[in-house]
Amino acid sequence: MSAVRHSLSFMDDDLLDEILDEVQALAEQLSGEQIPLLFEERARGIAPGAPGRAAWLTHAGERWEMEGDLVRAKACYEEAARDGGETYLDPRAEMLNVLLELDETDRVDEVLADLRRDLQAGWEGRHVHEMVGESLELHGRLDEAMHWFSAGLTHSQRDDPETVDLGCLNGRWRVRRALGLPHDRYDELCEERRREYSATLEDETRLLEDEKRLLEVPTGTVSAPLTVLYWPKEELDLVLDRWPTAAEHCGSDHTEHRARVEQRMRDLVGHDGQVAVGLGSLEDYLHFARSRGEESLDASTRGMYGAHLAYTGRFVAWPPGRSDRCWCGSGLKYKRCCGALRFDG
Repeated sequence: MSAVRHSLSFMDDDLLDEILDEVQALAEQLSGEQIPLLFEERARGIAPGAPGRAAWLTHAGERWEMEGDLVRAKACYEEAARDGGETYLDPRAEMLNVLLELDETDRVDEVLADLRRDLQAGWEGRHVHEMVGESLELHGRLDEAMHWFSAGLTHSQRDDPETVDLGCLNGRWRVRRALGLPHDRYDELCEERRREYSATLEDETRLLEDEKRLLEVPTGTVSAPLTVLYWPKEELDLVLDRWPTAAEHCGSDHTEHRARVEQRMRDLVGHDGQVAVGLGSLEDYLHFARSRGEESLDASTRGMYGAHLAYTGRFVAWPPGRSDRCWCGSGLKYKRCCGALRFDG
């Protein structure tokens, strides 16, 4: 099946962006098996090997996987891999988790060998090392997972020694801890970055906790998660229309807003307790703020509103599983959507 792939051109990127936009739009209009069936139909309307066919098949595979139909997911991934067209994430790497779930050990080994050959031949795959490492880690093949995470770090630093693949860095750290291995320089770098995160977040986390305590908690309410406020796209548009300066802390558009919320959630991973994403509504926010004599979108009121969302159950637990639907409501897999975001920190 191996066919050496090349880095995406700007034209390829534009086409994949268009397909992704359509995927998100269709996911909002349809439900259940309707979605992967339509994605497969779109793929069938494109000639084999033509741009876009493999991308639609890969999206269909993801949707079947989310619906729990691993056999159909595998079939779509296999067809996308045979097609050889460009995709954001290699369908073979996507398929590994399905193969491992199906206990198809021989096929897993074939796919791993196939990916290794392409990578050694110079193919530039997006996040392949991290995806493969995570799948192997989740299914207990820790030594192999460590190899893939380590190879990903070497690969990222091949052209730029200052570049570090953060997904592989953290994955490697997790696996080495599970294997009981002594620290090395990458482990020290990972822990150094974690300490830096903790130091810069102490004040903000304390503020969120203080704001939660300011709320009147209803009798019998169970402990609520530490909640970060998130505005769905339509609500963010209303917020920015009412308060243009809110772009300074929310982001200037929904893509930036999602990235900021995702980064905040990752920063709070070390918090002692559950963390979650609060689903904000401008109308509800205005009612909440006015009941406390406030009108603005200042940090204190936002924090108390986030805590209010937690206590009233309007939140999404974070993080979702890598193959579960994303917390932002796009309908995409978390690993395809906000889970795929990369940051410099």
